[in-house]
Amino acid sequence: MERRRKWEDLAFDCLIGVFCKLGFEDFAVSIPFVCKSWHAASLDPQCWRDLDFLELDFSKKSNFIARFKRLYRVQHFSFSSFMKLCVARSNGSVSKLRIPSLLGVSLHQDLVFASIECPKLKVLALPTLLWNDDKQLPELISRWKEMETLEMTWKPISFLQILEQIRLFCPNFCELNLCGFFNGRDAEAVIRCLPRLKTLLMSASFLRRDELLVILEGCKELAEVDVSRCRGLDVDDGILKRAAKMIRFNCEGCKPDDNYGVNYYNYDDLFMELIFGY
Repeated sequence: MERRRKWEDLAFDCLIGVFCKLGFEDFAVSIPFVCKSWHAASLDPQCWRDLDFLELDFSKKSNFIARFKRLYRVQHFSFSSFMKLCVARSNGSVSKLRIPSLLGVSLHQDLVFASIECPKLKVLALPTLLWNDDKQLPELISRWKEMETLEMTWKPISFLQILEQIRLFCPNFCELNLCGFFNGRDAEAVIRCLPRLKTLLMSASFLRRDELLVILEGCKELAEVDVSRCRGLDVDDGILKRAAKMIRFNCEGCKPDDNYGVNYYNYDDLFMELIFGY
C-alpha cells in the first residue's frame, strides 16, 4: 500500500507558498507550533512581507494576545515589541505595513524603527496620529523611497509637507487614500507633487467641486477616484465629463451642504459626522 504523504513532508518551498496565503494570525500563533518543519517554514522572510496588523485584535481582552503570551511564554505583550519581532523575521523585506489605531499611544518610535528596518516598503497604512507623531512623519516618509501607496485614517496636519517629501523621494508613488477637510491649497499640492497619481480615495471627506476639478484636470493618469459620501461636493456635468474615461469613479452619497464651509472649525465633530454620519 502506498504511504500517505503528510503535510509536514511537503517541500519547504510549497509550505512557504501555502503559508503566504494564510491570515496574519495563523502564521503568528498557529502554524509555528504544529511541527518542526512548519515552524522552520514559518520563519522564512517571505511569510513576513505583508504585515497587516489591522487583521489582529490588540484590545485588552484580545484572544490573540492571550494565545501569544501563552504560546511564547511571555508575561507582557506590547504592540511595539510584536511589530519588531515581525519586522525582524522579514529580514528587511517588508513591502506592506498597516498599523492599527492604539488609543492614546504614541507610534513615533515604531515609525522610526520601520523607516530604518523596512527600506523596501511599498504600502503604508497609518491610523490617526498623535500631534507629535504627525509632525515627525514627513521626515520618515522620505526614507521609504519605494513607497507606492499611502493610506491614512485622517488627513494629518503635516499633509502638505508629506506630499512634498513624496514628490522628492518616492518616484513610484501612485495611490493616496485618506479622509479629511480639503481646500484649494491641498488640491494644488496634490497635482504638483503627485502628477502620476493613479488612485485617489477620499471617501467621507469635506471637498468642494472646484478642488476636485483641479485634481481631476491636473492628475491626468488618474484611473480610480472615490469621493463617495463627501460633504460640500456638488458633482455636476463638468466633473462627470472629466471622470468619464476612468476605470472607476464613485460619487455616491455626496452632499453639497453649505453648512460645511470654511468657517467649520470643530474638526472633531466634522470627523464624526463624515465617518459615522452622526
